[in-house]
Amino acid sequence: MVRRLLTRVLQSVGLPLVGYLYICLSSARLAHEAFTLELPYLVEPQSNSSIELLIFSAPGMLLFVLLGCLVRRHLALIAAFIILAGASAFLLCQLFAESAGATWSSLEIVSLFAYQLPWLLLALVPGLIWLLALERWPGRHLPAYG
Repeated sequence: MVRRLLTRVLQSVGLPLVGYLYICLSSARLAHEAFTLELPYLVEPQSNSSIELLIFSAPGMLLFVLLGCLVRRHLALIAAFIILAGASAFLLCQLFAESAGATWSSLEIVSLFAYQLPWLLLALVPGLIWLLALERWPGRHLPAYG
């Protein structure tokens, strides 16, 4: 039980990674610039983009740890990760939308998120690799094929 909990906590670190890559990819596309690994600046002078990213990813991380300890099927775990990564990316889209323009309505943020959905799918790849790599960690019994 403790091993599963620690594995889920380590796997939940993939959610901020997905959010970080999503924000970097989508902000580069909105600004029509080359891709960089630098987060856009927030409007508030005393805010830190990295800390804000972690704060907005924390609810998804906690929910993933909770759901990950309850589910036993791998497909359900992957589905939970994808759904929570999408929810975290939507929260981050709301947070960083102000760096791309002055004010955004709720409908505009939803349409921005839908417009940037291909970048979310691309950003999910390293997170899913992290999830599956930790799921197949050495010492765990793997099914024998053949």
